[in-house]
Amino acid sequence: MNKIFIACPFIKYVDGTGFTNESYKKFTEDLYELCLRFAHSVFLALKREEYGAKPLDVYSCKMDLDELINSDIIIALPDDSMGVAVELGWASAYNKFIVLLLNEKQNYSALVKNITTITPGHIIWYNDEGKNALPEIDSFLETIRVSKGDI
Repeated sequence: MNKIFIACPFIKYVDGTGFTNESYKKFTEDLYELCLRFAHSVFLALKREEYGAKPLDVYSCKMDLDELINSDIIIALPDDSMGVAVELGWASAYNKFIVLLLNEKQNYSALVKNITTITPGHIIWYNDEGKNALPEIDSFLETIRVSKGDI
C-alpha cells in the first residue's frame, strides 16, 4: 500500500491558530502513526497545516483532491464535517476504498453509512472516542498487508 488519506473534521477544532481539543489531536496523531506502519505515505490535512498554526492563505480544494486521487485507501471519520462529506463524495466518485469510522452513539445519513454499497469499503463502528477504533483499524490494515495490499 503506497498512500493512505485520512479525512476527518478540522475546522471545528481550530480557534484562530490554536487547536482546541487535545484528545482529538492525540487521536489523529496516533491514527497517522498507525497508518505510517502500513503505507509509505499518509496525508492528514491537520498535519499539513500544523493543527491550525499554519493555515493555508488560500485554501485549495484541488490540493486535497489530488492527495485523495493519489491514495490507495481513504480512512474517514465523518462526524458532522461537511468537508469530510465532500471528501467521501470524491472518494466514491473515484471508486477509492473507504474505511469508514462511525461512532455508535451518533446518527448518520443513509448516504454516509451506506456508501460501501456503491464503492469498495469497510465500516468500523466504535464507542465514544475515535481512539477506541484504533485496534480494529490496525487489525484491518494488517489484513490488507498480509493479502499483499489487495483490497
